Amino acid sequence: MQMPNLKNNEFQMISDILLELYSMNDLKEIEHHFLMNVRALIPYNQSNFRAVSPDSGEVLKDGTVFIDTDAAMIPVFFHNIEPEKNYLKNLFNYRESIVYNETDLLDEDVRKNTEFYRDYLLPQKIPYSCGIILIEEEKLIGVISIFRSREWGDFTEKELFILNIFKNHLTKIIMRCLQRQKQTIVFEDSNLTPREREIAE
Repeated sequence: MQMPNLKNNEFQMISDILLELYSMNDLKEIEHHFLMNVRALIPYNQSNFRAVSPDSGEVLKDGTVFIDTDAAMIPVFFHNIEPEKNYLKNLFNYRESIVYNETDLLDEDVRKNTEFYRDYLLPQKIPYSCGIILIEEEKLIGVISIFRSREWGDFTEKELFILNIFKNHLTKIIMRCLQRQKQTIVFEDSNLTPREREIAE
């Protein structure tokens, strides 16, 4: 497959976004910054970024950001990504991070009959979805989902290529944040003095 051509300003935008992300330490700030800024490269109607505990496999509610999503639809979203309903779950078993386009995963008739399509995508008129599954050391650490209307059309090879550029960087950045959070919890549970904690960090 031929590599899509990116313009110089697109490469510059990617570089600027990554530079900012690497300078950040707050998980939700990182997620929000990525989703808001990647929009200039990949237009979309709504998106979300869910960090996942590599130990428990549970979505971290305090590490989840939704962009332009009706608050009433967020519980519907979480209900439909339960393991028994989530048709992306096979991607969670990959050894490394992967970019996906939903229309490449399932036959269109099958996709339109899923609960996720009927309950979440169709009512909001956002039938197209792509994203990144973040995996570090064979453990799921995050999922990025991006949604688009029929008017804007399905995601292009170029847009998926852009997500692939971000993929490994985001894996490193999110894993660093998760490790720091875990370290902080351990320190808070320990008998270290504030000064000893500062040195350890």
